[in-house]
Amino acid sequence: MRKKMAALLLLLALLLCMGSSAFAEGGVQKGDIVYLGSWQGSPLRWLVLDADATNVGEDGLFLLTEQTLTNQGAVYSWTKAAWQGSEGQAWCADFLAQNFTPAEQAAIPAVSKSEEALQQYGLSWGAVALENEQVFYPSVRELGDYIGPNDGDPGLSATCIVDGKPAYYWLRTPHAAHPDYAGLVLEGDQVHDFLVWGSWGVRPAANLDGEKLLYLAAADRTLAPGEIGAMPASPNGEWKASVTDGALQLSVTETSYSDGLLTVRYDDAPAGAWISVLARDAEGRNVLYGCLARAESAAGEVRFAPNVPEGGTLLLFAEQDNAAKNTNTASVPVALSWTEEVPAAPSGENESPFEAGTVSETAAPSAQSARSEDTKSPLRDFLRETWMFAAAFVLVAILAVAVAVMQARERRRRW
Repeated sequence: MRKKMAALLLLLALLLCMGSSAFAEGGVQKGDIVYLGSWQGSPLRWLVLDADATNVGEDGLFLLTEQTLTNQGAVYSWTKAAWQGSEGQAWCADFLAQNFTPAEQAAIPAVSKSEEALQQYGLSWGAVALENEQVFYPSVRELGDYIGPNDGDPGLSATCIVDGKPAYYWLRTPHAAHPDYAGLVLEGDQVHDFLVWGSWGVRPAANLDGEKLLYLAAADRTLAPGEIGAMPASPNGEWKASVTDGALQLSVTETSYSDGLLTVRYDDAPAGAWISVLARDAEGRNVLYGCLARAESAAGEVRFAPNVPEGGTLLLFAEQDNAAKNTNTASVPVALSWTEEVPAAPSGENESPFEAGTVSETAAPSAQSARSEDTKSPLRDFLRETWMFAAAFVLVAILAVAVAVMQARERRRRW
């Protein structure tokens, strides 16, 4: 018993240490709500099935509407259970065209995906494929992978957005042996099959493209000027997106850096837009955000103290606030770079090896770039960056010693 307990403690310590870095990033989580598009004039709520990747494994989010959008009135097909060319596929295409802005449509990637036949929920299911599709019925496999693999698993069933009552909804996967039957989710978290010309509800699935998604913020947030700081958070797990819009432009005409402040002159700002910045780390993750000022005209300037992680980038963009629970739109971000001004050397003293008044920078300086090289400590920097792994190693070592001691005592007792 002692051996099992020690092994469990050791495994728990390893898992906690491995997962601590990702948890510290915060942000959107599986099971949260993202507002995207609309339905019958109201912002539409989507359940986050995967907060790290799309349903084809690319950077982004995989989403499923929180409720069914119809209770009755939608058929899978009038002929057979073949997703390609079906009425269900056409329903999804029309839904996308009617309920999303052009910027939102551009942020929903078209995906292609093939799924083999499988056994799930006590039934045999056939193969099914997506071919360059943006919105689609969820599949049996996706339901099992992202919500629950067994009948009765919580979250499989849904209520209707119209009246809040339990509603059945179609899956895109056909039955393996019956060419006119396809998947249908019933009440009580049960998955079954049904004749494709039955009239049931729809619960669409879609992805949000990580390349188009700038950042997520609290669903009821409105833009206001402030300092560069932590990424906007959501206290209740409900988010709205800011996505890039090719129709919006912003250009940077000049940058200058002096006395710890960066001045950026811009042009082509959209009327009434906010000028904002994102700081990303060396891995491309958003770590800092600042809404700097509102553009009074197409051309203007902002002045702020830049804060960039070591090896990271600072991005400037114009964004438009589209009210609570509605997707914000933004220009394509511009990566900033600048030269740092330094005082000219006094007469008679050693002259700087650089041109008087400037120091060339090949990338945006970090928040700590003002430190002189002789005060940097490679050992201190190494320990700062690897403390988490060191702590994990020490914890594992202590547990390993404890296990060894208990095993030795057990052998001595038996002897």
